[in-house]
Amino acid sequence: MRQEKEDLRKAYEQTILQSQIEIQEQTLRTISQEIHDNIGQVLSLVSLNVSTIPTTDLEKRTFTRSLVSKAIADLRDLSKSLNPERIQIINFEDAIAHELKMMEKSGNFTTSFTVENKIRELAPDKKIILFRMIQEVFNNIIKHAKATRIDIIFSMEQEKSTITIKDNGIGFIADENTFNGIGLSNIKKRAEMISAIFEISSVLKQGTTVKLILKN
Repeated sequence: MRQEKEDLRKAYEQTILQSQIEIQEQTLRTISQEIHDNIGQVLSLVSLNVSTIPTTDLEKRTFTRSLVSKAIADLRDLSKSLNPERIQIINFEDAIAHELKMMEKSGNFTTSFTVENKIRELAPDKKIILFRMIQEVFNNIIKHAKATRIDIIFSMEQEKSTITIKDNGIGFIADENTFNGIGLSNIKKRAEMISAIFEISSVLKQGTTVKLILKN
């Protein structure tokens, strides 16, 4: 009976988490579409109108158009990153490379991406969950790590595929409270949903290493 209760509890938590993920993905889908269809179009019109404004300061007008063009490009990148359908159909490595490119464009990070062996192909729903986990790791680095470099390695062995994410940030002391934060807690729960292992290690003033391990 105790085991049945534990199984029911886990099944309930899995159902709740799955519902939360579905709601989140629908929200991100809506935001992605809004960015693409509305905000992007408005900025495109702004760019066209700027070019028709009479001005003797050609340099200022050119600079303004370049800023608008950058905003359009950045919004398109964000839209791609949020859109679940795009993530499901494109190559997984390309999706991660796109995320790293966006981080480099901020000017705050240098990155490297090494694919020693491609990880196994995942079902579309599992690919989305894994991608959001990696995004959450990146988000934690941006908010907390004070890092300047991010290295990510994909490696597939006979029995497992491993995604390693390293940063050179301030690090932290791992203890029993490590997974109390919402970000890491979400990653851990999502890992359980796709039968993956989530490992994290950190050294003060040397950085943090995260490993996501999937059984082949």
